[in-house]
Amino acid sequence: MTFLACMGAAFVPAPALADAEMISIPGGSFPFGPDKKKVDVKDFMIDRTEVTNAAYKAVVKDFEFADGRGNHPVVEISYEEAENYCVAVGKRLPTGPEWERAARGDDGRAYPWGNEFVGANANTSESGTADTVAVGSFPKGKSPYGVLDLCGNASEWVDEMGKETAYRHRRGGSFFDVATNAATYSISNALYDDAHPYNGFRCAK
Repeated sequence: MTFLACMGAAFVPAPALADAEMISIPGGSFPFGPDKKKVDVKDFMIDRTEVTNAAYKAVVKDFEFADGRGNHPVVEISYEEAENYCVAVGKRLPTGPEWERAARGDDGRAYPWGNEFVGANANTSESGTADTVAVGSFPKGKSPYGVLDLCGNASEWVDEMGKETAYRHRRGGSFFDVATNAATYSISNALYDDAHPYNGFRCAK
């Protein structure tokens, strides 16, 4: 099974995470992108937080991380590695519209909590941490559906191609990004095999 190996990592099949760790997002039409064009999505579920180092290691047995960072989002992860992890736990990467629906709700807000940026609600460059923090550290930054860390901390891979097929999209910005690059509609491009200290992900199904 090809998903059991990626970039030399030893993937081990694991049961899907409990549904309690995911949040149900209702389908429907919502304002998508900076121009708020209406887009439809079907019902789906998405992880409440980014995938952590500890959760990743439970599947990728030879993955290592520093002490005390088990609850930080796993980073330096390529698109392929993120996709393979999701498959191994019975899930998948969210699509771009799904991710944005989970972050934005029905009213086209610029940030998960509203239209104005609030530094205390997200781990972006404005926070001054210059690093990831434990997932869920900014509960006031939750989305209308209760999804956490959709703004800042780790930039998240989504199942969405860039204008060139070698590129994939990332959403939500990271600790490295300024607020405008972490807005709900902001998109960054990266090669599918890029693995930067700010690349993370979450799963959907």
